[in-house]
Amino acid sequence: MSELSLEYAQALYSLASSKNEKEVLLYNLNEFNKVLSDELILKFLCYPEISIKKKKELIDKSLNNDLFRRFIYTLLDNRRIEIIGDIKEDFESLYYLEFNLLKVFVYSKVNLTKEYLDKLKEKLEIKTSKNVLLENVIDKSITAGIRIEYESNIIDLTVDKKFNDLINDLKR
Repeated sequence: MSELSLEYAQALYSLASSKNEKEVLLYNLNEFNKVLSDELILKFLCYPEISIKKKKELIDKSLNNDLFRRFIYTLLDNRRIEIIGDIKEDFESLYYLEFNLLKVFVYSKVNLTKEYLDKLKEKLEIKTSKNVLLENVIDKSITAGIRIEYESNIIDLTVDKKFNDLINDLKR
């Protein structure tokens, strides 16, 4: 993330706040970034030989939200569409900060039950004093247990970690 992406995110967040569309814009940013994961679409939007008019025609057909569409036009006009992923991250950070939210990833070999995730969420909310948004991510490389990641914290409760710790202790 850069200072430039943060400036764009702050400007968009301010506009979204004034129009009471923060959630809508966050959703649009997430969905647009998913679409841009298609390398051909991203190349099309970044390719300098294709006119901005043609790019805007594609955007017109694809986006319904006027504020978001005009924002994408601005990025195209300024040839900054390639930083949209960083803008999304910065916008999301501003949103999470305002609403005291914390995105937490819970890695496990299999899907965890709703009851387990609810208990984990409750404990993390007490520990962090934030409203936790949990996402269970399947990681087939985990033998058993879970790994919790948020912000720059990692809580590794996997069998693999315990096994590696044991091996390291025995080597000393």
